[in-house]
Amino acid sequence: MSENNKPADKLTRIQNRKETPEKPSVDRDHDDKPARRKTARWRIVIRWMIPLFLVLALIGGMAFGYVFIGKQSLSDVFEWKTWQHVIDLVFAP
Repeated sequence: MSENNKPADKLTRIQNRKETPEKPSVDRDHDDKPARRKTARWRIVIRWMIPLFLVLALIGGMAFGYVFIGKQSLSDVFEWKTWQHVIDLVFAP
């Protein structure tokens, strides 16, 4: 008789696994809208601000180095031929 009870026990365990307990409902003012996470907006802002600050620091560092250390004019910093010359000097064979 114990052999006949085992398949029934397995079936019951499988059925219990498939059934999900009902969660108690929480009374909300806005039932149709899910609760928003407040930190999601800050994560988006931080993900955009960090690369932006890195690019600004790169541009500021290049301008500072060219103007104050290199004793050149600020208008030359934003010309392509200036940086092409720097690239050629750095990567020259």
